[in-house]
Amino acid sequence: MSGQLIMQRRTALGLAGAAVLMGATRASAQSASWTRVEELAAEFIAKGYSPGVSIAATRNGQSIYAKGFGTANLETGASVSPASVFRIGSITKQFTGAALALLEAEGKLSLNDRLAKYLPAFPGASEVTLLQMLHHTSGYGNYTNQPDRAEFYRFAREDFSPQALEDMMRDKTNPMFTFSPGTDWAYSNTAYVLLGRVIERVTGAPYAEFFAKRLFAPAGLIATAVDDEEDIVTNRASGYSAKKGDPKAFTNAPFISMTVPGAAGNMRSTTEDLCRWHTALLSGKVLPPAALKRMLEPGLLNNGKLPQVPDDPTKPTEKKPLSYGLGLFTRDVEGRKFVEHGGGIFGFISALGSFPAEKISVSVLTNSDAGEREGYMAAQKALVAAANRAALGL
Repeated sequence: MSGQLIMQRRTALGLAGAAVLMGATRASAQSASWTRVEELAAEFIAKGYSPGVSIAATRNGQSIYAKGFGTANLETGASVSPASVFRIGSITKQFTGAALALLEAEGKLSLNDRLAKYLPAFPGASEVTLLQMLHHTSGYGNYTNQPDRAEFYRFAREDFSPQALEDMMRDKTNPMFTFSPGTDWAYSNTAYVLLGRVIERVTGAPYAEFFAKRLFAPAGLIATAVDDEEDIVTNRASGYSAKKGDPKAFTNAPFISMTVPGAAGNMRSTTEDLCRWHTALLSGKVLPPAALKRMLEPGLLNNGKLPQVPDDPTKPTEKKPLSYGLGLFTRDVEGRKFVEHGGGIFGFISALGSFPAEKISVSVLTNSDAGEREGYMAAQKALVAAANRAALGL
């Protein structure tokens, strides 16, 4: 889940001849841009960063690019295609945010409610609001940050009932709070797992059912679901980790029960479906206008200001304002507003972002979590940035 769990974007010419020339020039530039994306995808695979990559981009809901590269399953040799289904990790969080925004719009809850209204026995529940949890300003710690990774891998294999998962959050989140609610910003998978439990308390059904009926169906998603290892999934991509001692080889990623990431990161999807989701969400097909505005508004601290966080983890004292809504970051890319979220879960790294004004969405999915390999993170960032630029026609 976003790196925490590994488990985190004219005017027409009057003359027909000039219009044709301009169209040809743009098509040529765009083609060259996608050629660069394909070169980077090929390099990404050749350098042992991932067996496969899937990339899709849409404009106004229409596909402008969709292609798979490399291998979806190293044992069968199946190739990646735009229809390949990947686990998406923390991209799940925006679905959780949308679900809660929709429930608020329908009068079923208020995001200003205290967690204690729904989970009264959970530590600190009377001090924390649902909105703070959505904004990562609640102060709750992160159950995926275990000092003993072997212990994390052990309990990640277990299946948890909803109540047992809530109990596990209490047991494994240490420290329970890293700061007082509303005074700072820190990514918390614990908070989002608990928000899934809130959805279930309010609706009286598994949040997977609410997602399917109220989010996936209105958005026209055809390959997206809350994942379950028991499901037979056509075109499912397998997830891989780096093999120690070999810079280009892989092992099967450690097993993780999809009950463990919960509403913080347990969904599966395709690049095409994710672009379809953002198109529907940002065009108002999923949420009423006020709820969509609520989802995109950045969370503020108790002092009324945006959180300040390091832009570069290697320079912790150099901080910049952070805009994070309900499971979505907002920032500037190529001088344009960009809303996005990435994700990471055993065997997979994901990225989804949109330029709302241009009505462009881009998704890049890979089936490895080999982030420890030298150059991996820079290469993944470059690949996503190149796809964004190509979609913009730059």
